[in-house]
Amino acid sequence: MTQIKVLEVLEANTGGARKHVHQLLLGLDHERFDLHLACSLERDPSAEDDLEPLRAAGVRVTTVPMVRRPSPTADLRALRQLGALMRSHHYDLVHTHASKAGFLGRLAAHRRKIGAVVHTPHTFPFERVDTLLRPIYRALERLAAGWADRIVMLTPSQHHTALANRLCDEDRLVVVENGIAPPTAEPEALRRQYREQLGLAPDTPAVALIGRVTPQKDVQAFLSVAQDLLRVLPHARVFLVGGADNRAYLRSLRPRASDEAWRVLEGGETPSSPVEWSPDLPLQVLGHRTDAAELVAAFDTVLLPSRYEGLPYSLLEAMVCGVPVVASDVTGNRDVVRHGQCGLLAAPGDLRDFARWTLKVLTEPDFRTQLSEQARARVADSFTEAGFLARMTDLYASAVEAAALRRKWTR
Repeated sequence: MTQIKVLEVLEANTGGARKHVHQLLLGLDHERFDLHLACSLERDPSAEDDLEPLRAAGVRVTTVPMVRRPSPTADLRALRQLGALMRSHHYDLVHTHASKAGFLGRLAAHRRKIGAVVHTPHTFPFERVDTLLRPIYRALERLAAGWADRIVMLTPSQHHTALANRLCDEDRLVVVENGIAPPTAEPEALRRQYREQLGLAPDTPAVALIGRVTPQKDVQAFLSVAQDLLRVLPHARVFLVGGADNRAYLRSLRPRASDEAWRVLEGGETPSSPVEWSPDLPLQVLGHRTDAAELVAAFDTVLLPSRYEGLPYSLLEAMVCGVPVVASDVTGNRDVVRHGQCGLLAAPGDLRDFARWTLKVLTEPDFRTQLSEQARARVADSFTEAGFLARMTDLYASAVEAAALRRKWTR
């Protein structure tokens, strides 16, 4: 069998996008696919450490500096590097990810006349709440959609968003949900291990947000709910797991983060012991944790008040460990969480409902157990890593086959 040569292109080498691409590179059949990665380390230089397992698995890795913000000089340089890479390796398929690599990678593939091009937005840049450039991003996404054979939506509601914004014809859209592997140990064992590590008694209510400190995640809503929660349940413990890559947003949060918390969040470090957010809010800042997918088992509930999503891994990781999630009713979250059955949904920014549902989970053990059991079943039924990889294998094969037929009929 002739190997299919695939190039994955990624600038947003952080969070869920990085996890998604690494799943593909390590999980796809290496006998069937010759896998290459072009990625940027500009946003997170520490991502270099995560490249070694890929190289050890036989993935060819090339770093191409790309920046998130619009930068004609840097973007043109990256476009040339991607074009040269595609010219030298003659890829059968190019798969681009997120906004910047999505645009540059698709343009380079279009100019090099690559046979099959697939793009995964993860989230749409025109959904961002921290920029006035949304109309421009929407126009650029519509333009770049014409350079891809398939655009991968992570959920049915994201598919609806693409159509509502007239991104492209429906026949170019395909839905492939993210999936995750089961935890390495039983959730109850992980719960005991990490609660002991965090100094949590078995009956101490514990709540967390797991994710980057960004406007997308609406960390301000989380801080406000945490304050309300601690007034009602002063013995509860609240945690923030993640780092910050947006100083202006971190500076805007109230109450202001202490100097120590700021260093942990901005530096991406993991403190030897939890650091308090501020004297006014005894929320425990844990910083970036490479073991976050297992650490989540320690908590009684996870809050996800995002303003927009694709399909967040933190949601699936909590649910597969049986941790009930209180999430915003936005794209991605609403596709996974069935309200009142395997989790709870609140309107974005509705602090009253977020606080109310969180208290219900914490104070009603039977209800929490019901949500926990159904959350695990929901992931096992619909969001497995094996299912994700099987659907992506079929998508890659069909895209390459369609490209071969096009070449045959245009000769």
